[in-house]
Amino acid sequence: MARPSIVDRLREGESLLMDGATGSELQRRGVDLSKGAKRGELGVWSASANVDAPDVVRGVHEEYYSAGVDLVTSNSFWTSRPKLAVIGEEARWEEYTRAAGELAVGVRDSVSPGSYVAGGIAPPGGEGDLRAEFEDQARVLADAGVDLMLPEYVASIEEAVISVEACATSGLPVFLGICHISDEGSMRSGESLTDLAAALRGRPVDAVLLMCSTPEAISASLPKLRDAFECAVGAYANIGYRVNPDFDESSGRAWHVFKDEPYPPERYAEFAADWKEKGASIIGGCCATTPAHVEAIRSVVKG
Repeated sequence: MARPSIVDRLREGESLLMDGATGSELQRRGVDLSKGAKRGELGVWSASANVDAPDVVRGVHEEYYSAGVDLVTSNSFWTSRPKLAVIGEEARWEEYTRAAGELAVGVRDSVSPGSYVAGGIAPPGGEGDLRAEFEDQARVLADAGVDLMLPEYVASIEEAVISVEACATSGLPVFLGICHISDEGSMRSGESLTDLAAALRGRPVDAVLLMCSTPEAISASLPKLRDAFECAVGAYANIGYRVNPDFDESSGRAWHVFKDEPYPPERYAEFAADWKEKGASIIGGCCATTPAHVEAIRSVVKG
């Protein structure tokens, strides 16, 4: 039986539960996420796990679906040519991207057939054709069976416009993830959410989410997001996954560390309740959140 449109469910007023972190959760489970990393420069991060550790990726998705989420994001954050180039695998970008989509879709079909998979794509940074990278990854993820596209970790209006238009070529709904929001509600580029909304007006975006920001910054900025956009809005926060100041290529230490911050699952659930009250209809977790955090917010989001 076909799944109902995720956009229709949001329009009918339903609140949807997203998964929590994938990359940091892979690190917790022993996967090396520092391949190609240098001091001050993160390498390929979680992308290589789709080929090197597919069973671990599958296990992370399984645990989130078993926790009752409506939406899991594929592990395709940085499966682009420019990012895979740092480990000499740029020619295999399609294999890594397709594996990410197929792993998530396979788990969805076996564990929670009524749920959804978002094809996650982040700007690779540096050189390269941003539009072409997004279009190519979106095509492969759509072919793998994902239900919607999620261009995420987007930091400027220019990136937002390009990524939304490129992902829409897949023919699937598009959710947009805006990263590193400030306490004052501005993007990492310094641009405002109001200006972002104006630039995206008439373009194919079905939801806008604040992500990879502190819970406090999201709470402060959600009212501005809600006022700026007519579409669905949401949130998934970073709760303490930071650059390791002691990393170097020969140290054997991970590029990221988990920072001890006061966001246990019950505290995260308090933020989720605040976000829902402020209009968020899609809520999950970003870096350092775990299945336990998702279980804690499930009753808040779905209750």
